[in-house]
Amino acid sequence: MRQMSRWLPAMLLSALVVGPGCHAKFKKYAPTIESVDVQVLTTGGPSVYLGRLDSGEGLVADIVDTAVNISQAVNEIQVGTRIASAVDIERTNAALEHGFARTLDGGPPFPYVEDGGAARVQLEVLSYGMEAPYLGAQASFKYDIRVRIYKGAERVYSARTTCDTAAGYPSEISQALDLVNNRAQIDALTDEEIQAAFDAVADWCGQEIVRKMRKHAG
Repeated sequence: MRQMSRWLPAMLLSALVVGPGCHAKFKKYAPTIESVDVQVLTTGGPSVYLGRLDSGEGLVADIVDTAVNISQAVNEIQVGTRIASAVDIERTNAALEHGFARTLDGGPPFPYVEDGGAARVQLEVLSYGMEAPYLGAQASFKYDIRVRIYKGAERVYSARTTCDTAAGYPSEISQALDLVNNRAQIDALTDEEIQAAFDAVADWCGQEIVRKMRKHAG
């Protein structure tokens, strides 16, 4: 079995989207928060995009594009079903909280406690899955997470983070030619390898969330 650590070097932070004005509010409230606990929610299922073919204008091009893209859509459904069957959501949620808790630890900007924090960090997994930037390119396992902090009933922080890591083990030649078969890459992985990959991305996302949160707290 390949170890989870094999996925870590390829990890990239793809995007961070933050609501307007929330940094100033968070900077104001962060020093008043004595501790935080964490709630992890998964509200979305697997999302898969493997790219589409666009051969240009013309009847023949349209026919070819339609045939290939229908096949891609079918592949996406099948890959999404495979990911859903392989991934234990409770385990990946625990990995996300573990990465967050271990990194935040005693602070700054405030310490983590398992239960009964003065404020709550809500980590909402909006989607997880697999995405390729274009047809034939190496796909990535991906997480899209919305981060919110509540002090009582008031929301004092909101951000959105997307993390990903390379999916599968395509040959160097396939990568060089942009001929990676992402469906075959998934088929070649065991359920435990898929699970370990998503656990690794979730744990790393927890770490990145803390790093950004510290930056936003000033």
